Amino acid sequence: MRQARVPAATRCMLSLALVCAISQAALAQPATPKAQAQALFEQGRAAVEAGDCARAIPLFRQSQTTFPARGTLFNLAQCEAKLGRVASASRHFKELLTQLTPDDPRLPIAQKQVTDLAPRLPKLVLELAQGAPPPSEVLLDQAPLPQASLGGELPVDPGDHVIVARWAGGGQTEARASLPEAARKVVRLEPPAVSPSGDAPSPPAADAEAPPAAAPAPALEAAPASSGRRTLAFVVGGVGAAALGGSLITGGLALGAKHNLEEECPNPSQCNDDGMSTRSRGQTLTTTSTVLGAVGLAGLGAGLVLLLTAPEQGTSVALTPAVLPGGGGAVLRSRF
Repeated sequence: MRQARVPAATRCMLSLALVCAISQAALAQPATPKAQAQALFEQGRAAVEAGDCARAIPLFRQSQTTFPARGTLFNLAQCEAKLGRVASASRHFKELLTQLTPDDPRLPIAQKQVTDLAPRLPKLVLELAQGAPPPSEVLLDQAPLPQASLGGELPVDPGDHVIVARWAGGGQTEARASLPEAARKVVRLEPPAVSPSGDAPSPPAADAEAPPAAAPAPALEAAPASSGRRTLAFVVGGVGAAALGGSLITGGLALGAKHNLEEECPNPSQCNDDGMSTRSRGQTLTTTSTVLGAVGLAGLGAGLVLLLTAPEQGTSVALTPAVLPGGGGAVLRSRF
């Protein structure tokens, strides 16, 4: 039976389309800590605009860790206050107050938040039992506490908390406390009882066995029959068409955001919070439109090539990763 061979030029076209998509996505990724932090901040702002502060908070925290900024800290504190995490919000607003200049419009907002949150703060007091030696380490929700904090009022977020105290010799005590807003609770820490042998009981050691290494991912093998290749072609092409549609939609939204920004902020140096939010949303939509457009074009091209080169039975095709000049890619290989 005659066997269909995939021409070398066709394989090169498919590889080039996939490499272009990967390169476009790589270019869209920020290369510096400041750019990475800005991208995370924009994702957080998009989550806030969607009313999802729970998703925005870890994005803002990661952005602030990558490249600290007053705007990120302000948005983080506002989200925490909105979700009732009053201690975290108060701490971040106080930190922000040390960084804002007197003419910053965020200064009175942060000052008012600190004042309003103060009476809502739950207070946790950790005390040593009478005659107990001081522990060598105290953890509150897995975060270490300084020894000087024992006996003082610790502002905590409302909810459940875990306290772990460790003593020299291996003794450990664990306590739990649940506090609503404005509550005050005292937890007394006492070392565990000593066994008759004179040694403090220690918790059983955790199993240190390392998890098995993950098996390498196999190459993506296409079905040898032409029907399987055609199905794959329609799937890849459909994904490309959907990505192009998303690119057009997000591009239109980006243009709308630009028009709104020109109305809200005719003078960029005097842009208010709404204008800053509109600008952030427009930048996110523009980036999304660019990436979706590149993926959509690559998907349509790959789907067309797969459809035109559907092999007869007896031919197998594999899509495998490859290292190419200037970056990574994928290569279409065939066996007969």
